[in-house]
Amino acid sequence: MDCPVTSFPHVTTLEASKTVEYEEPVPGKVTGEIPSWVNGTWYKNGPGVVHFREESVKHWFDGMALARKFSIEDGKATYLSRLVVGDSLQKNTAAGRVVVAEFGTTTQPASSGIFGKVKSMLSMPELTDNCLINFLNLGGNIFAITESNFVRQMHPETLETLDKVDLSKHLPINIMSSHPLIDADGTTYTFSSSIFNMGRTKYNLLKLPAAAPGTSLDEILSKSEAVCSIDSSWRVSPSYHHSFAMTENYAVFVEMPLKIDIPKMAVAHLRHMCYSDCIEPLPDTKTNIYLINKKTGKQFPVTFTTDPLIVYHHINAYEDGDHVVLDLCCYTKNGFYDKFIMANLEKSPVEFAKMFEADEISVRAIRVVMPLVENTSSASGNLISLQGTSCTAEVEKSGVIYCKPENITTGTEYPIVNNQFTGRKYKYFYSPGGHKLPPGEMLAKIDVESKQRVAMWQEKGCWANQPVFVNRPGATDEEDGILMSSIICETGNPFLLMLDAKTFKEVARVHFDANIPPDVHGIFVPRS
Repeated sequence: MDCPVTSFPHVTTLEASKTVEYEEPVPGKVTGEIPSWVNGTWYKNGPGVVHFREESVKHWFDGMALARKFSIEDGKATYLSRLVVGDSLQKNTAAGRVVVAEFGTTTQPASSGIFGKVKSMLSMPELTDNCLINFLNLGGNIFAITESNFVRQMHPETLETLDKVDLSKHLPINIMSSHPLIDADGTTYTFSSSIFNMGRTKYNLLKLPAAAPGTSLDEILSKSEAVCSIDSSWRVSPSYHHSFAMTENYAVFVEMPLKIDIPKMAVAHLRHMCYSDCIEPLPDTKTNIYLINKKTGKQFPVTFTTDPLIVYHHINAYEDGDHVVLDLCCYTKNGFYDKFIMANLEKSPVEFAKMFEADEISVRAIRVVMPLVENTSSASGNLISLQGTSCTAEVEKSGVIYCKPENITTGTEYPIVNNQFTGRKYKYFYSPGGHKLPPGEMLAKIDVESKQRVAMWQEKGCWANQPVFVNRPGATDEEDGILMSSIICETGNPFLLMLDAKTFKEVARVHFDANIPPDVHGIFVPRS
């Protein structure tokens, strides 16, 4: 079943006449039984407004952020949602169109006349605070985040928008990965790019300490630091980076040949370009991979390279003997964002699938194995000694190690793993699909050892959002938990779906009398 829905919910649920905010919790109607140990809050983020009075956004990722949360406790669940009331939303709403630059929608200055034009020419473009991609949890402080230096604090219970925080006042951030990762000790890591940092653009590994609930943000940020900085391959411009991976000892940064043209971005508002116009694919440039020791902050002395890849979502990474194993979802050509252009989403799924059927724009899950060889001067031949992989790694004349990847599967995006196995050797990841359609046509379980899709959930008229894995308390088995996804149903009454992660059998579904649009990413915070 390639097209489970007749039209994409990214369009239908965001019609101007539809309600998206539910400031009072909407109770869910449970079919089946929610396990007694599934207790916590699932914060989810994504577009909530795509239509303004005079103009609609051109790209789904330009929609104004809608924070949502599913609260699950003692076998019951509720849903609540509120718009993230930032400067971008307020200015766009007042103007009736997009006036703060977003990813894929060109803008006109909000002010008019000669003075407005002169002001626009003399000012740098304003970075958006439309924090619609994910959430960050720092000591119980919940923040809606995007890929800029601005985050918006949200009330964890009511989802009221609180303070706007400029992280660049505390850390070297102009652009930030929107998938922070949490180590076993509670430390949060992420990567940022800082433009013209001591004369050169750099990638920074940021470390934010674990904090007890109630710890003030000022205290957390005062103890946060950039533990390592790496020069970009291009003096001014960084590689785009949306996510990264971690092992027990290393943070893994993939510098892909998808360059953010900073000089072009600086004048984008004068030329009425959107940010996507400033992202330049370099199809003949190899992908660099850097390893940073999280404990010492030192960069591994050897750079690894692989084929030109476009990577948005890392699956996982781990150490196996003297090797780092890295699993990625990747593309040969940069077609991922085209799937979310509103004009494309307004097509029927059948028409849409025909547009994205070429192999070169299809998503693949691949594995790269990097041997931890610090001195390559005398190394020769394939340096990988792991069993069960066809990956190879050989030293090039420049001293870098070229890694030839292997395919795991195709058609899987927005991957997640059991978070207890983040950075550890693992066997399974889960995905809502994404072969020819945007992710959401199914829920799949992939065995990375056998390279097989071992289980799948799909239901006619239903669209699945990125799932989350909820561990059974005290579990040590990788499959011991619940896979949970927010499902949009064409007939109405969206629901939370809970599957047994081992068997993929349905455990419960919770229907809500609400309009719940598709989301991007989110975090699950267990009840303490």
